[in-house]
Amino acid sequence: MDEEKGIKRDGFKDLKPENKRTRKEPQKPWGIKERLIILFTLLVTVLTSAFLSLSSRNFKLPNSPKLSFSFNSFSKLFEDQVIVVGKKGNKVSQEKIENAKKQFNEATDGYSGIYAFYLYDLNGDYYYGLNYQEIMQAASLIKLPVMYLAMKENQDKSLIEAMGKRSDNNAFNKMVNTLGKEKINKTISELGMVNTSFSENLTTPEEIGMFFVKLYKNEILKEDDTKELTSFMTNTIFEEWLKPGLPTGVTLIHKYGRESGTVNDAGIVLSSKPFVLVIMTDGVIEREADELFPKLSKILYDNHIKE
Repeated sequence: MDEEKGIKRDGFKDLKPENKRTRKEPQKPWGIKERLIILFTLLVTVLTSAFLSLSSRNFKLPNSPKLSFSFNSFSKLFEDQVIVVGKKGNKVSQEKIENAKKQFNEATDGYSGIYAFYLYDLNGDYYYGLNYQEIMQAASLIKLPVMYLAMKENQDKSLIEAMGKRSDNNAFNKMVNTLGKEKINKTISELGMVNTSFSENLTTPEEIGMFFVKLYKNEILKEDDTKELTSFMTNTIFEEWLKPGLPTGVTLIHKYGRESGTVNDAGIVLSSKPFVLVIMTDGVIEREADELFPKLSKILYDNHIKE
């Protein structure tokens, strides 16, 4: 009976095939191959989690510069853009511009995500900014070329006004259907907005700023049409971001946009020294951006207006 059940007797191992199930081989310890596979899997998991966490904040963590992964220039890992362009003969204070950059950096450095600004002096025709050539989520700023085209083609003014005053998405969708995406894309190209994508809802602070510059100078619409379009972007329901940083009585013609991780506000500041101001964000915590915007607009306004 004992032999039929495959029990080991007299110190001998039972090797009968029919009794194979009753034999239990000793467990082998992990070898180098198995250990390397586990280590590799762990590293991939950790690196993937870190990458996803960083990308959700556009590779910008509080109190840290943005991580830049440029294959063209690994030598410039951390990049800030400050470019100054002025008319020949204009005296532009480099110190003043560097001070604006410094204050803006200091105000935003402790927060996640990317904060960018673009400022264009409408009297002196020079501009400066920080991260203003970054391609970022446009949110409702993408409505601007649609509003312009609708005005140019004398479309339903109530829909244009709704897009400006309330950023109405239903009005926007109706106008897109009326104009057609092909014509809208052509218009974006004609406006020189080469880094703006209507389908992907992307743009740069610089291109939004230049749109407002051209609008202010009546370069893209007749003067009467410009006045009417800008009236649709004055005293909107979105006056809690750029506007509180400006002195009482200063008119702001602007477009506001918002979506997950993005808060944008951009327009024309009709002060004693009129200028275009664009502040855009990407990968931010929205409630933090909401609190920061008035502070940022005040910093940039005060610095620009002072002599």
